[in-house]
Amino acid sequence: MNLKDLLVATALASLNAAGVSERADAADSAATEVCYGVAKAGHNDCADTSCFHSCSGMSSVDNDPGEWTMVPKGTCTQLGGVPHAQPQACSAHTATIAPSTDLQAGAALYARGDPARTIPACVACHGPQGNSQNSAYPKLTGQFADYLDGQLQAFRDGSRPSSVMAVAAKSLSDKDITELSYYLATRPPLTEANRLRTEALQTRLRENDRVIGEPFSDCDRACPPLVPIPAGDFTMGSPASEEQRFGNEQQHPVNIPKAFAMGVTSVTFDQWQACVDDGGCAGYTPSDEGWGRGNRPVINVSPGDARAYLQWLSAKTGHRYSLPSEAQWEYAARAGTSTARWWGEAARRDHANYGPDDCPAQIRCGGFVSGQDAWLNTAPTASFAANGFGLYDMLGNVWQWTADCWHHDYTGAPEDGSAWQDAQCGQRVIRGGAWGNIPAFIRSASRAGYKVEGRTSNIGFRVVREL
Repeated sequence: MNLKDLLVATALASLNAAGVSERADAADSAATEVCYGVAKAGHNDCADTSCFHSCSGMSSVDNDPGEWTMVPKGTCTQLGGVPHAQPQACSAHTATIAPSTDLQAGAALYARGDPARTIPACVACHGPQGNSQNSAYPKLTGQFADYLDGQLQAFRDGSRPSSVMAVAAKSLSDKDITELSYYLATRPPLTEANRLRTEALQTRLRENDRVIGEPFSDCDRACPPLVPIPAGDFTMGSPASEEQRFGNEQQHPVNIPKAFAMGVTSVTFDQWQACVDDGGCAGYTPSDEGWGRGNRPVINVSPGDARAYLQWLSAKTGHRYSLPSEAQWEYAARAGTSTARWWGEAARRDHANYGPDDCPAQIRCGGFVSGQDAWLNTAPTASFAANGFGLYDMLGNVWQWTADCWHHDYTGAPEDGSAWQDAQCGQRVIRGGAWGNIPAFIRSASRAGYKVEGRTSNIGFRVVREL
């Protein structure tokens, strides 16, 4: 049993023994504190109807951030939780979720739709996580699940007429509707600060003919397609409970103060060749290792090579391009999620190109898994589904260079989304994992460093541009 589990077990044992609850006397309360995010699945400190937090649903997963438990005073932060003076009051978005409801499936359907069934992505009109900032489309976040369920069914069966929603809802199954409804019911509303930032961003994007989630390009086929990424706040790193996490991923808050645009995919061989053909990139033609060029991600490029490409692209378009900061990269990779991967907790071979499930030495692991994998090494870009921001291959295929110098952990890291630089930078941070890596590296929080000016067959890069 690790320290965290031991502390939780001790806390729960002590509470059971003392009969601690919201009705405990002041002396007991003084020895404990309310802690969100450490409760085990099925736990609810507030099962009776007299409780202050009686609208809370029973936690369906471990470490549910919306569930609380009492722990010995001063231990909540150690456990990876968030302490509060008292249980938080119920809010309009609280919903009791049946354990069988697949919130991840609801999130995926909302963000990406299902082209095979002609179901559009809801995010295109209603905004990230239902937080619409467009007066033509209502906010969906925080609505009661039963209400959303009923409205979607009404659109589907025609009892609520709408030419737009009749088309959007016609292929939704009952299961789809339930998952969408509960997903949206559990999304917290925008904070006032984030609301104002999002409104300002949308105004700026409209002025420049840009819409969140809608790809654009600054020139013809030579330029990489981009997608706007909104400003926002997020928790960078992984919780102590995340499987296969590494010790250099401690969680910390980060604010991304400005919107930016990011390459829809990693830079491809074709896009690199456009730079060379135009007299840029120092005329360097990186090897494809015999795997193929075209739409595959460019490899065997160093940070210096990437800078040469970015200088050419900036000069060609008149816009400032750069490598993403490590914080920008993770914020974009998560696309509003807090799970190990944007699609959920478990690694999935239908969502990313990675190596064997186990390779202890991490040397010559190979990229092909018989019967489960379509590619021996790199895959053509966009061979898998995009995340909620419309970005492909953020996890797997090739590692991606960032603008940050490598640091062994986040102690002293910037909290404003900027790159963490040093006067002497021997290694640069790479993110995302690659075709030959085990699943532990194919996580949003996974990070590694590689020697400056190093060229290798499993590292490429992705561009960002100022908006």
